[in-house]
Amino acid sequence: MISPPPPATSLSGPRIGICRGISYGLLDDPECFMPAVRSLGIDLVRINLFWSQIEPEPGRFTWDVVDAFLDQLEDGDEAWVTVCSSSPWATQQATRFLPSSPATDIDDYRRFVTELVRRCGGAIRYWQCENEPCVPLLWEGKVDEYLSQLIVFSDVVRDSAPGSLVVLGGAVPAAMFAEEGSGNQRWAEDLDRIIGEGRDHFDLFDLHPYGDPYAIPALIQASKALLAAHGAHKAIVVGEHNGPMPPSFPENLPYLTDVLTEHRRVFLGQSRLVDGGLDFDRTTPAMVDLYDCRDQLPPTLQMFMADCSADLAAERDRHLQEEIVIRTVLLLASGVERVACFQLAPEARDTGSRLNIRSLMFDAFALMDYEGGDIGRRRPQADTYALMAAHLADAHTVLHHNPGRPGTYLYEIQRRGRSSTFVGWSRVNETAHITCPWPFRGRPYGINALGENVPIRLQRGVMRMPISSTPLLVGEEGGDR
Repeated sequence: MISPPPPATSLSGPRIGICRGISYGLLDDPECFMPAVRSLGIDLVRINLFWSQIEPEPGRFTWDVVDAFLDQLEDGDEAWVTVCSSSPWATQQATRFLPSSPATDIDDYRRFVTELVRRCGGAIRYWQCENEPCVPLLWEGKVDEYLSQLIVFSDVVRDSAPGSLVVLGGAVPAAMFAEEGSGNQRWAEDLDRIIGEGRDHFDLFDLHPYGDPYAIPALIQASKALLAAHGAHKAIVVGEHNGPMPPSFPENLPYLTDVLTEHRRVFLGQSRLVDGGLDFDRTTPAMVDLYDCRDQLPPTLQMFMADCSADLAAERDRHLQEEIVIRTVLLLASGVERVACFQLAPEARDTGSRLNIRSLMFDAFALMDYEGGDIGRRRPQADTYALMAAHLADAHTVLHHNPGRPGTYLYEIQRRGRSSTFVGWSRVNETAHITCPWPFRGRPYGINALGENVPIRLQRGVMRMPISSTPLLVGEEGGDR
């Protein structure tokens, strides 16, 4: 079998980052958040900008949100901006937020994108045309209309910011693994057309792999195969991911029927958003019913609900800390070189009601909270992500090793000028031991995803790692911790 050629665009090794959220400066004043990002040892950040924020009326441009972001950037930062075609006057669907839709006049769109890209003066490394154009909630338009805007978008970026890269709108797992006759089959067909007809108008393919983390390698392979089928040999990046969500636990599903039905109607564009989705904290009937019976719900569902007990919150955080390591390692080992997790902090300082599906599904993902009006108070998973960032410093490759034991995983983060870090875990919640040659002079030390020190036994050049469902990182003493 002949291997496909390498991607045309090289990204110079693995790098992890953060997606600020989906509405920077739209629901609240644009805050200064890059110091919080850098405190985690991270300098790759993704934000969304909407046409409505920048050109609220024809020909009148307002730059407060854009400039607030640009003023925070420093040398070495990698900024990723997703541009969303949402406007109360210039798009087919009149809205400031959701869904994005085609411009009523493509020349207006060209002028808008040109002004935005030029304003940024080369400070943005990645320019993305829409968030998830296969999802009706986020793009209410035809494939031809998305392709028309992609062509204009890429032409403007390549002319006005030749050092930047164009990112295709994000693909979701349902578009990659859609089964024949399923409701998601159209998403897969649309994505296939976008890649085939738009392959010369983007540099990077963006995947948003929510859901089962162990499906990640297959998702990456499916993405590579789809790109190769169209001769589009592009690097794959991940603009957002995280987990778990409430549906990740099978015992929760019987209690989520009405909630997920309501969510799916909105996701598929079958139910209109109130005020274009700007009413983020709108209470929904299915969520009210769910909260009314919360005492009868499984603990794995209660832990995602507002004001759960401290014990349940700790259990939820443990799952999040474990999974952020597992997801990150599986993505990097699959060849993805830019990985941004979702999300840095809540969308706004005032979160309002929590009786809505967005809150249930996504609120737990925030790495930080507001403190005194600024983003600064870390949640436990922020410490875990900072730990990963430290061990990925100067990384060039993430290799998979066969630990010789079913259900166990072992990876090696190889780094330039530094010793490697080994990462291991078990898929089942029981402690096992795996052995691995230790090629370094210093002794190994272990720290798990929860920040706990774990003794590592070394005998005759072989280390013995006690692994469990909580990922364990092993480095050389004197290295990054």
